Amino acid sequence: MKPEDFIKKQIHDVKAFRSILTTESDRGCALYATSYLDKALSDLLYCALAYDKNIEKDLFEGNAPLAQFSARIKFCFYLGKISKIERRDLDLLRKIRNEFAHSADAITFENEKISNQCRELSFTYHEKDTRPRNHFTASCLGILANIHRETLLCQAPQIKEDNPPSEKRISKARQAMKPESNGA
Repeated sequence: MKPEDFIKKQIHDVKAFRSILTTESDRGCALYATSYLDKALSDLLYCALAYDKNIEKDLFEGNAPLAQFSARIKFCFYLGKISKIERRDLDLLRKIRNEFAHSADAITFENEKISNQCRELSFTYHEKDTRPRNHFTASCLGILANIHRETLLCQAPQIKEDNPPSEKRISKARQAMKPESNGA
């Protein structure tokens, strides 16, 4: 896909994403937004890693190393694709998501723990006394913009070509391994 087509698609998708966030319940907003960020990190990793037909199975499915949101956050950080503050905010967003996902109670962004976590987010342009949900969505969109930018700039390496040792090199190594004869 051409970069300009990718950008147009991203703009369309982000507008739809933002629109859906405003109509969702608090729980739906938290789950949907972090799922969207998780997918964006996955896309970034696909663009940053050498492609092989087994990449999905080897790295992203089931219990594979990059199957979890937390693993994708860490790996993007260690690849230099996200900053320390982006990593911190993504981890906070993930924790907020987990509060909603693992609570059977009817909780909202006004829940004290969630509200405090939302106010800790750095990628928000809102004043601290603004509704926690606004901090949450602003941070999601700010980080998403950075992830999309990084994805556009990404250049994946190629799979390294096979380079087995030549017969000459093998022969030379075998000769070097033979015990020296003492001429007896």
